[in-house]
Amino acid sequence: MAGPGRIPGQYNIILDGEYDTFDHQMPVEEFLQRLKNDDVPGEVSVVGLEEAFDDEELVNELAREMDQRADDLEYQSPTIQIVVKGSFHRQGKTYDLRYEGELYSLQEIFGPQLERREQGDWITSPF
Repeated sequence: MAGPGRIPGQYNIILDGEYDTFDHQMPVEEFLQRLKNDDVPGEVSVVGLEEAFDDEELVNELAREMDQRADDLEYQSPTIQIVVKGSFHRQGKTYDLRYEGELYSLQEIFGPQLERREQGDWITSPF
């Protein structure tokens, strides 16, 4: 059984400091390049998403690439943690990230299938 925040074959969106992260960490921009090159490690923690929301072009490109690579990732079944600073905020049937007084839509990047885990400091999304 996979540990909390470490379910293979899904994006594990976790709050910084709440769960153990992988030693292999990379910024969002590197993760985007690795998606494009079909070179995503088997276990990785992606950091800096909360800062990336300031760059609409980066967010759109990331969402597009994640969508295009979904089948490849499902087949490879890596364990990907998206480590974010801030807190989760439920809005209707979806979740936002609250960071420095702003709300950022997680659905914009991960799609509508967000599922809250544990006490709410961990959200999963299928590839």
